[in-house]
Amino acid sequence: MFKARIRMEVLRELVEVIATLVPEAKLSISKDGISVKAVDPSHVAMLVVTLNKGGFEEFTGEPTEIGIDIEKFKEILRLSKPGDLIDLQFDGGKNRLIVKVGKVTRHMSVVDPAGIAEPKVPNVSPPGIAVVKMEELRQGIRGTESISDHVTLALDPEGFTMHSEGETDQVDMHLGKDGLGKLEAREPVKSMYPLDFFSNMVKSITSSTEVTLHVGNEYPLKIEFTLANGKGGGQFLLAPRVEED
Repeated sequence: MFKARIRMEVLRELVEVIATLVPEAKLSISKDGISVKAVDPSHVAMLVVTLNKGGFEEFTGEPTEIGIDIEKFKEILRLSKPGDLIDLQFDGGKNRLIVKVGKVTRHMSVVDPAGIAEPKVPNVSPPGIAVVKMEELRQGIRGTESISDHVTLALDPEGFTMHSEGETDQVDMHLGKDGLGKLEAREPVKSMYPLDFFSNMVKSITSSTEVTLHVGNEYPLKIEFTLANGKGGGQFLLAPRVEED
């Protein structure tokens, strides 16, 4: 059983982070909320996200899995406006998700969850940690997008640096430790990542004012973020690009 009422803004937050990686996702329902694990088709990036029952206006859930088409949820969001409440109810007998927005009700076919891969999430614990303001991170991304297709993230005891280098130009953004919410770096660490994935991940996180970046040497990046004013959250994992000698 799954029946819930959710604010349009919260559902949009959830849909946007999932849409960054996959067109279909498996919602794992429990009595405490919903969660999603997803990996992109190239297996470069992974997402784990949870929305607790406190992030809903109303929530009743029993253990079940529902496969959803992300584009269909985007269509629902286009029907709504900020402040709207969206009702969701799963009809297991007809294998339909009933979605109501205002006076509009949509009986939506779902995807067989058995056909949606659910990745095994690795235990990733890079040694460097920095809490970075989203506005600063987005500015750094805007500065690198016309330069290269990759970006290097570096941490040392003095701060955080984002570096991108093309054939003729390079861009650096440096934030000293006083400009970071938190910094843990006993020694310098850095890794290079595909810029398109990193950029899309950061842009999809719409409500967090800051994110936590975990960085190591040629190590997967972990980006931790919150949803629904702290009533949900998740992490992106992104494989590094190994620099050639």
